[in-house]
Amino acid sequence: MEIKLKKEIEPKYGYQILNPSEIVNLTNFFEKGSLAMVKSGERSSSSTEFFFVTNKFPELDGRYSIFGKVIKGMEILKKIEKDLIYEIIISN
Repeated sequence: MEIKLKKEIEPKYGYQILNPSEIVNLTNFFEKGSLAMVKSGERSSSSTEFFFVTNKFPELDGRYSIFGKVIKGMEILKKIEKDLIYEIIISN
């Protein structure tokens, strides 16, 4: 994961903000159109899945790397249907 903090030249890799008071030092915040990679909780869990947010989402700030942002066509993003899980069956 890459986190860029204010007043630092290089981003931090493998760093997760755990102290909420550090969030004000971030240079990127989850806001409408932010694009980030899915994490499973493992240290090196990058996958081929990514997500967009359509509103501010401060709960994700400092926990996921933002690597892009929608700058044009936000109305298209809002039309994309949400994935829903209707049923989970666990069997042995």
